[in-house]
Amino acid sequence: MPHSRHLLTGGRLWVGDGFETGSLLLRNGRIEQILAPDAPLPDPAPESVVDLAGAAVLPGFVDAHAHPLIAGRELRGAPVREARSREDAVRIVRDYASANPHLPWIVGEGFDLSIDPRGVYFAEDLDRAVPDRPVALRSSDIHTMWANTAALEAAGITRTTPDPTDGVIERDRDGHPSGTLREWGAFMPLLRAIPREPEAETAEALLRGLAALSAEGVTTVQDAWVELEDLDAYLRAARRGLPVRLNLAFRAVPGGWRQQVRDFALAAERVAALELPDFTARTVKFFADGIVEGGTAHVSEPYHGSSCCGVPAWDPEELAAAAEAFDAAGFQLHIHAIGDAGMTSAIDAVQRASERNGARDRRPVIAHAQLVAREDLARLVALDITVAVQPYWAKLDGVVRHLTNGRLRGPREHRQYPFRTMRDAGVRLASSSDYPITTPSPLKAIGVAISRDELGELSRSWIPEERLDLVSAVEAATSAAAYTQFADDGLGRLAVGAPADFVVVPGLSELPLPAELLGARVTATWRNGAPISPTTDTANRPLNESLEGESS
Repeated sequence: MPHSRHLLTGGRLWVGDGFETGSLLLRNGRIEQILAPDAPLPDPAPESVVDLAGAAVLPGFVDAHAHPLIAGRELRGAPVREARSREDAVRIVRDYASANPHLPWIVGEGFDLSIDPRGVYFAEDLDRAVPDRPVALRSSDIHTMWANTAALEAAGITRTTPDPTDGVIERDRDGHPSGTLREWGAFMPLLRAIPREPEAETAEALLRGLAALSAEGVTTVQDAWVELEDLDAYLRAARRGLPVRLNLAFRAVPGGWRQQVRDFALAAERVAALELPDFTARTVKFFADGIVEGGTAHVSEPYHGSSCCGVPAWDPEELAAAAEAFDAAGFQLHIHAIGDAGMTSAIDAVQRASERNGARDRRPVIAHAQLVAREDLARLVALDITVAVQPYWAKLDGVVRHLTNGRLRGPREHRQYPFRTMRDAGVRLASSSDYPITTPSPLKAIGVAISRDELGELSRSWIPEERLDLVSAVEAATSAAAYTQFADDGLGRLAVGAPADFVVVPGLSELPLPAELLGARVTATWRNGAPISPTTDTANRPLNESLEGESS
């Protein structure tokens, strides 16, 4: 079979600490040579030559924590992300239900928790909009659900339902569920009650979410929450072809994890049986706690005006035992922890797995780290824990103003998202979007990481001492995130012999300012030496065309 060689000239290549003008010679999906601007045309001549016209070329971005399936499903339901108030959300639901009288349930993803000043939502509001069908809405942070009475009844959530240990059922004065469900222990019965969509529709939603990430320059994705019941759809989509490299993290649950050790191993075998090098399932996801905005993140001191320290999703001993078991089975650990006490429990779990199971290349990840105890910084480094941060969160937006800071009022209000503190302590930071919770754009995330402001204005930085510099922010989105995927020897950098994963971004200056990055646009995403185009990539076609006749 003849070799394919392509030359991309006139680009400004990211070399780890800035841009240098040069050209990329690609051969069979890898970077064969990096050429100086005055280098002669390679011999033999490449099959094609692409003039980049001075555009910036960065390594393909690696998203260390995202939810592409949830993102793809959001595009199909009631568009509640558009709501600017609780009344606005109710109107959107009413209009969507009227336009879709055939749907047995009205489902929506992505409403902003801060559209209510207290983050509390009532079934009776949705009852007035849709009295005859269940309505189930999930917030943009995916930790809160808003249900009407019919949906609560369909899920079996009543006055006599016991309060879960790993969630909160908000109730009225008489003990009846009021319509707000926080965390998995509270809302999983509701999710389970929603009729399951056909496998092909789930695969289509997954590919939609992945295509959105690819369009922003992401070439590798860690899917941070996969349920076994959706695995057939993932396999179906993978058989057809994914627009990104994808690793799956199966969600472990308190009480059921012992059976899951075997179930996840069998699931990973099914993924491996496809023999697709860009599709893996080596990770297990844990939720150590919830979120600050819902009062469910596990914090070491009570929330302001409260005696509550949040809702640990796991008993610390059980979390450590589960982590040890999955680690012994060869899985990578990926733990959601937002509060400082949640972080400590997550680190304890990784430490126990490391001590009990012995040395190996395990590359554990803790995601979010909104609050971190100073004494835990050295432990993160010693245990080689990478922290998957979401730089786009680190800005003073409506959620932070109206919900987050109200719960953290006091000194810790100014210790949130300690990116610089962690980096200076030697903690490896991997960037991620948590898409669809926030934008899938790594460029926008980098812009906020170095400005701590949603418009990129350094003069308006929120907690400016925690800003990252450009080199650190790009590293977090490329080579450091590739480390979490066991791929730092090739991905996340422009180097001879590395896979030809890169993105083209025109218009960036030599030292781009945050506002430039926030406004920049990826015009081409290349993976394995080929451009991924929304118009040609089969992963973006409707699945009734691309998957017809396939079975799982």
